[in-house]
Amino acid sequence: MRVSCMFYICRHAVCIVYTSNGDFRKLKLRFQTLKKMWTEFCVLSLLVPCASGFVNLAYTPTQKLQGTANMSQPSQKPAWSAGNAVDGNTDQELLTTCAVMDYSKTYSSVWWKVRLQKRFNVAYVVVYFRRSTIVRESGYSLYSFDDGEDFNSSYPNPQNLIFRHDPLLGCPDSTQTVTVNRLSREIVFYNTRPSNYMTNCLNDSRVKTTVEICEVKVMGCDENRFSSNQCNLECNWSCKNQNCDVFNGSCIYGCNDSNALTVDCLVCQNGQYISNRQCTLCKGHCKDRAPCNKLTGRCDNGCSNYWTGDYCDQCINGYYGNNCETECGKCLHMEVCDKKNGTCYHGCMNHFREPECAVCEDGYYNDTCSATCGKCANNKPCDKATGECGNGCKTNFEPPFCQICKPGFYNSATNCISGCGHCKNGAICDNESGRCPGECELYFAAPYCQVCEDGFYNETCSAACGKCANNAPCNNITGQCRNGCKTNFEPPLCQECQDGFYGIICNGTCGNCANGQPCDKVTGKCLNECKPHYKFPYCKVCEDRYYNKSCEAKCGNCLNNKPCDKENGNCTMGCRSHFMPPLCEVAMESQTGDSEDKPNTGAIAGGIVAAIIIIVIVGLAAFFLKRRQGVNRDPTGHFQIVSNDRKKGSKRNKYADISDNSLERFQEEHTNEALSRDDGGYYNTAEITTYIRTQDLHRVILEKNKKENNVYLDEYKRLPLGNTDKCKIGQQKENIVKNRFKTTFPYDHSRVILKEKWTDNDNDYINANFIKNCNGDKAYIAAQGPKKVTLADFWRMIWQENVKLVVMLTNIVENGKNKCTQYWPEKDKGMDVGPCKIKLLEETEYAFHTYRKFTVQQNNSNTRTIAQFHYTAWPDHGTPEELGLVQFHRAVTKKYQTGGLMLVHCSAGVGRTGTFIGLDSLLQHGRKFGRINVFEFVHKMREERMTMVQTAEQYIFLHKALLCGFQENDTVIKEDIIPTKINLLLQDSSPLNQRALYKEYKMLQTLKLTYDDKDTEDGQTTDNKAKNYDLKILPVSKYRPYLTTYIKGRNDYINAVCVPSFTAPGSFILTQYPLKDTEVDLWRLCMDHDVNALIVLGDTNEGVSWIPQKGSTSYNTPYSLTTGNTGSSISGVTQDTLVISIEDQRKELDVYYIPFGNDNAILKGVELLLEKEKQHSFTSVIMSKDGAERVGVFCVLHNVLQQLRMDKEVDIFTAVRQIQTRRPEVISKLEEYRRCYELVPVSISEDGIYANM
Repeated sequence: MRVSCMFYICRHAVCIVYTSNGDFRKLKLRFQTLKKMWTEFCVLSLLVPCASGFVNLAYTPTQKLQGTANMSQPSQKPAWSAGNAVDGNTDQELLTTCAVMDYSKTYSSVWWKVRLQKRFNVAYVVVYFRRSTIVRESGYSLYSFDDGEDFNSSYPNPQNLIFRHDPLLGCPDSTQTVTVNRLSREIVFYNTRPSNYMTNCLNDSRVKTTVEICEVKVMGCDENRFSSNQCNLECNWSCKNQNCDVFNGSCIYGCNDSNALTVDCLVCQNGQYISNRQCTLCKGHCKDRAPCNKLTGRCDNGCSNYWTGDYCDQCINGYYGNNCETECGKCLHMEVCDKKNGTCYHGCMNHFREPECAVCEDGYYNDTCSATCGKCANNKPCDKATGECGNGCKTNFEPPFCQICKPGFYNSATNCISGCGHCKNGAICDNESGRCPGECELYFAAPYCQVCEDGFYNETCSAACGKCANNAPCNNITGQCRNGCKTNFEPPLCQECQDGFYGIICNGTCGNCANGQPCDKVTGKCLNECKPHYKFPYCKVCEDRYYNKSCEAKCGNCLNNKPCDKENGNCTMGCRSHFMPPLCEVAMESQTGDSEDKPNTGAIAGGIVAAIIIIVIVGLAAFFLKRRQGVNRDPTGHFQIVSNDRKKGSKRNKYADISDNSLERFQEEHTNEALSRDDGGYYNTAEITTYIRTQDLHRVILEKNKKENNVYLDEYKRLPLGNTDKCKIGQQKENIVKNRFKTTFPYDHSRVILKEKWTDNDNDYINANFIKNCNGDKAYIAAQGPKKVTLADFWRMIWQENVKLVVMLTNIVENGKNKCTQYWPEKDKGMDVGPCKIKLLEETEYAFHTYRKFTVQQNNSNTRTIAQFHYTAWPDHGTPEELGLVQFHRAVTKKYQTGGLMLVHCSAGVGRTGTFIGLDSLLQHGRKFGRINVFEFVHKMREERMTMVQTAEQYIFLHKALLCGFQENDTVIKEDIIPTKINLLLQDSSPLNQRALYKEYKMLQTLKLTYDDKDTEDGQTTDNKAKNYDLKILPVSKYRPYLTTYIKGRNDYINAVCVPSFTAPGSFILTQYPLKDTEVDLWRLCMDHDVNALIVLGDTNEGVSWIPQKGSTSYNTPYSLTTGNTGSSISGVTQDTLVISIEDQRKELDVYYIPFGNDNAILKGVELLLEKEKQHSFTSVIMSKDGAERVGVFCVLHNVLQQLRMDKEVDIFTAVRQIQTRRPEVISKLEEYRRCYELVPVSISEDGIYANM
């Protein structure tokens, strides 16, 4: 008999007594009797209320609980049997207390399981593995089976899976706790090694596995009990079979009453529904007065007339009032009016009066208020029905409508003040456009005949223009050339040459006329005389016997008194006797043998003096530095990181071989190579604790961010600065030219030494160092970007070290500066470097990186394949997005797992290179051991190569990128399992908080970046606040597109952000529908950013008010907008073309109207866009009402289908996260995230998008 006491004491002395056969009966007892029996009842209870926490159901001898264990293969020794894992001993090293298979055998699939004495409500399982052999368990799975469910070792049912370790994330934890929350009879450990098994767990076998488990605890309650507080609560009698959630008691297995619809088993009456776990009255107006749905509160059969909404409690669009029977006015953008008072939220359609928008504003008339009143006298409004001006017209207008000008005047928009131009034979111009009906008078420009034709000017257009620059016309009134003259013409009329030039086109240059006088501007002759020794009249060449540019030098003793060359003075016919050619100025007998020795002697003397001065200066500097370091010794002692083979401290300065005074310091990504030291040198290495558990990294970053990153900066200052070891080889004369920067050399002790010569001039030097990983193993080569003169050295290194992976972190040119020489050929072209023949086999461009694959063959050797991952999004100054670099790193590690040295380079090979190596090595280390030391690793890198992680900004960024890397989830789905995997996610019927899809969504909300007011300050200024549809949705300033077209009264702001597609960094611009005052900004956006398509995500596929209807034109000053006549509709998507014009600029773009609620239309819209993007670089504006809702689903679907096409896989989680980095408000609801998953399998069906790619 089992008795539960505590629960029923508060029920007036009524206990429930459980008999051995499961029956129960109520006993009415006196309170005193219960009190007396309390201790006895607790001892008899199976899961006693007075026990603490859940019970170990597999081994609790005090309650006679003992599970039965066995495993698929025999133990290595009899004493190491399966039962050792349920004996209560959690020692993880002692073999005699563990279940251990014979690892010398090759088992590709193994299992161990424990069967409980009966069915229990299991809360969680704790597995204790052997610590020393944990790598052998990599990739294992745990399963839970109820009565009647069998474990099939050939293909375990995925519905019973409760945990799987991912070997790509490193080795498993030695102790693993897994939530179960199921009715279970059997727990199974299972591991297998399929043929495609891949792992990042060091020393893990890819072909065999085993069982080495020291203990398994199965924690839980009796099958009808719950609560981690002593299993002291019984499941509700309303629950089906009295089974419930072991943690909170909810009826997750259903209810006894079939009318109950929630886990609380509530049953509501007709006219009520469940809200906040209570029965609440229906609030809507269901059709035919039917009751609402008891679970959702919605009207399943529709709403009464004029009512709508999920609960039929809102007026349908277009109606308002208590009974929803009053029709709305003409609201802006066809929006719905206030459903209580009829007010239009964002104003009226053009020319209707606010707030109800039911009548025309003054100045407009007819039923749609689309007709504009004419120019009525005294600015009186016209009749709002007929449009007539009752009191007459303004001057020069034609009554009664006063819309057009009287004959002889035109342009009603400017009050008909413009008179007709010079029409031929006195003809009258068109009274609106001002065009003459025929030709103009002579030299006036058609069709208006108001201004002169190009090339003529003055009031009668009778004067011809001068020679204006670029053949531009002159001002048609003054004749002046607006943009200057053609070369050498005199402004402003450009009719004659400038002083100093002559000829018909002023291309002749005057000679050297006397007194600086100009020459004749037609003939080029000097008017009076020349400067001394020039020939008259053109004064361009020297007189005989004179030479050089100024004709000041007199010729030497030329043979036969011939004239010398008038430019260099050489006697071309030879010298007179005894004179030395070619100038014939020096007699031969006057030469001496020491004329050239004297300058050399002076130079040598000067060099000696300079050397002495430098030695004195260096000596004094060393003396004062040593004194200073002696005085300012760090009181906290020495730093805990000490190199094994090099002494640190002041003696280390003898290795500082570089004179910063004599060499230009380099600038790679930043100008501030390192922070200044208060003591004039690098920090004395004081002891600091910088180990961080990976689970604490987020908290540590938040703490270090305080006080303007002072903790980070203090850490960074403690790193060794500059060159701290010998680097003499890189400074040798023959090697200086091989260094890209004048102060960055490889340390001698760790440099890459080139052993094989390809030419006789080759030596063993290249600016590159070996770098060790966190384990102290040589894993990387950090190198500068190759120069033209080091191209062959770069490939010599790759061939010698058998490099198979190159990571490039710079572009060839950045900000106009050469950063690296291209060392690979173009597609379909070969490149020969020394004896190597290099071919580019593959090149794939992504949004933030490019992947290339080369083959390299030397002479007749075997061909080698080399992968290059080229990150293209590192800004010239600053750091990239953390997520972007982590995704790039994931691409590198996903495609490259063959081992060997990783060659990493940027431009100098220290800043970005050190940051990426730190990310790679510390991620591996942290995933394996659960803790990292960023400071220590950067310190050690700087012992191998100077200035690795070049700036404090990169040091801070490395921490944040590591956090981003540790937060990664395995959410990639391969193409061949997409339907199966996604269907499992979507059809999961577990409690909501246990569903994988819900957990992904909650993780997205946790990882979502938060921006403060400073990040979005542009959208909050006084000028810009009214331009936002929702002040909670503002663009992050660094991601918004800036408007550049000048329009008076407008600034550069629009509520929009640029986001990447999977293949291009700026494919999309997300924005809101334009408001009444921001339409012109939308057209500026399209013109300024070369937009190719406009995607309008609305409720229907019909047009919008701010784009003209098909075949018509509208004006939004200064733009004209014209929609084509050839639009079409397919699968719910309406397509049009829109032409935007301003002055002489014209832009044509595609417009797609997509009803967001229509899945087929969304898929078709994505398909059409993907097809367009094949043709050229393509920018699309994606629009919804607020610029956040709806646009996210469209962009995510587009990006994952691009990913599927290129990489044969999808990652919806990361695609959402990438867009949320720039627009955090997208995909803010679980339903939106679920819809992304729902649409992907549809798109790859037989008739879907992917089939058409």
